[in-house]
Amino acid sequence: MLRSLRQISRLGRCLKTPLPASSLLKPATESTAISARLQAPLHTSGPAWKYDKKSSRAADDLDSDDEDDEDFKDERDSKVVKTKVNSLRADLLLKAGLGMARNKVELNFYESKIRVNGKKLQKKSAQLEIGDEIDVIRGFSQANPSHLVVARVSILSASEREEGLSVHLRRYKSLLVENYRGANAFKSSEHVAH
Repeated sequence: MLRSLRQISRLGRCLKTPLPASSLLKPATESTAISARLQAPLHTSGPAWKYDKKSSRAADDLDSDDEDDEDFKDERDSKVVKTKVNSLRADLLLKAGLGMARNKVELNFYESKIRVNGKKLQKKSAQLEIGDEIDVIRGFSQANPSHLVVARVSILSASEREEGLSVHLRRYKSLLVENYRGANAFKSSEHVAH
């Protein structure tokens, strides 16, 4: 950007340079040489125009048959993710929605840090439905110990494709929620920094 601003200012200086009065009276060959010098292309060592790789990738990812993408607006702290999964298993949706590795999902499951609609997940292969919310507990809030910091994935929609399902998920990377009640409450002797 800085390079192109310099080039524009250089071009502006060239155009502001007055032509000598004697060149106006001389034959056309000399004045055309001066105007050719003023209209010469700018040479740069790098590309003149750059493009945003993310925006071009996002345009490539859109399917022409998906017109319902506009239905899901991003909230302030969330992002709508469109992905393909084989089924609506809890572990597959966490892996796709939060970008977690499978072994991290298993570790959180065995540490009882996964809740579906506020209840402990009993089986990591549990089949979920549209509208379900999956929480992965990150730890207690440092500001308010009665609240938890969680990463949440909500299932917005699912439609069948040739291979598997196309799913829209709303992802919250860090969300502050009140601790769950009763047997589903999260108990830990350590405070995890978030």
